[in-house]
Amino acid sequence: MAAAAEPALSELDHAGIARSLSQIADHRRDLADAFFERLEVIELPPEDQHGGIRVRRESGVAVRLVRRERTWLATRDGISRETFSGAVRRVARALPRTAYPEPLFPEETWTEAPEAPEVLEFPAALTRALRAHHVKLSYRLTVRRHRRWVRVIGTQLASGVERESFYSFEAETPWGRGGGLLTELGERAAESLAGNLVHAWRAREAAPPEPRQSTVVLAPAATAVLLHEAVAHALETDTLELGGHPEAAIGVELGAACLDVFDDPATAPEGVRRKADDEGHPVVRRCLLRGGKVEQPLADGVWARRSEMLRAGAGRRAHRHLPPAPRSTHLELMGGKAARDELMAAAEGGLFLPEAERGRLDPRTGELELRFAYGFRIRNQAPGVPVGPATLRGHVSDVLKAVAGVAGDAACAGAGWCAKGGLKLPVWATAPDVLLAAVRIEP
Repeated sequence: MAAAAEPALSELDHAGIARSLSQIADHRRDLADAFFERLEVIELPPEDQHGGIRVRRESGVAVRLVRRERTWLATRDGISRETFSGAVRRVARALPRTAYPEPLFPEETWTEAPEAPEVLEFPAALTRALRAHHVKLSYRLTVRRHRRWVRVIGTQLASGVERESFYSFEAETPWGRGGGLLTELGERAAESLAGNLVHAWRAREAAPPEPRQSTVVLAPAATAVLLHEAVAHALETDTLELGGHPEAAIGVELGAACLDVFDDPATAPEGVRRKADDEGHPVVRRCLLRGGKVEQPLADGVWARRSEMLRAGAGRRAHRHLPPAPRSTHLELMGGKAARDELMAAAEGGLFLPEAERGRLDPRTGELELRFAYGFRIRNQAPGVPVGPATLRGHVSDVLKAVAGVAGDAACAGAGWCAKGGLKLPVWATAPDVLLAAVRIEP
């Protein structure tokens, strides 16, 4: 992590900032806070684009006032006395004649050189991994390192500096394009990406599966996307509000009895692990499903203020220019007792789907869609002949109740970028293989 970015936030005058915010929180139940953000993205574009690495660095502040059912938000680029005070004035409908002294801010500088040797070395590692598969593929690769530091200071609480560091990639090929998230770059990540590229290349002319009800085994990476779309999105309070009161979902049987699903930012991979959310609330190990029944929806501070049954700690912001919203960070599906071989045996003749290309949940109808670039027909308890693009469709409850088995061994996977409501956020999951009985598969 950059040595300069963190002190710029850790040395903020939190007492002075809280005093300034108290001037606009002049009603008993007002919530006023300041969200400070610094971020850096280092990008290595494809080889046919010259110019070397590209660097984007920015910082800023957002001041928020929540009063009853309304929210006011003002943002400024840069972190200084002037930008903070300007945002406070913009949010305030009226300031008192006698104001507190403005808080002091440390000098904001980036002293670290924008270096990311692991990003520069990754294309060569991928080439070596592909060579080990004895194939030569045509592709365009973009690799990025994302780093972010945030801190929340309000009239009621002040968090420490929270840090994120992870990688993303995009691979464009003549037969399609894909991308993903990684917690680290290196030989293991290169081998995983090479394997996916080779499988997709070998399946590029394979016939898609015929439309039918099919038994399916999802690998951990595909299970991660299923959990994000079918559990997390379905149980976010802003989604639940579309159908009524979010509290009404508690106790509803949403999935099979073998599903115990948690959201726990504190157990996420080390680079994206969190102690506090983007509202400054301590994160919690939140049980979304216990035995397939809804236990605790995902709520941010605003939703938790409306109901004693909802818990804060799941507020996330894609950036300072948008208010926080209830979102998952790191989903965990508790492992079962089955081995992968047993799941594959139960799905003989069905499909093995290693990785979901994308997913979508219609929040109003509950219809779920998972898209797969390729898969395999299961023969003799193992992946057999490849199949072309396939789509899993069904109502979210029907799909989750079709879970007939959960393997014991789990793996960490980047579930991908979540773009719901304009908030582009990285989401993660730790999940095992899952057996789905009789779900709808279409080309």
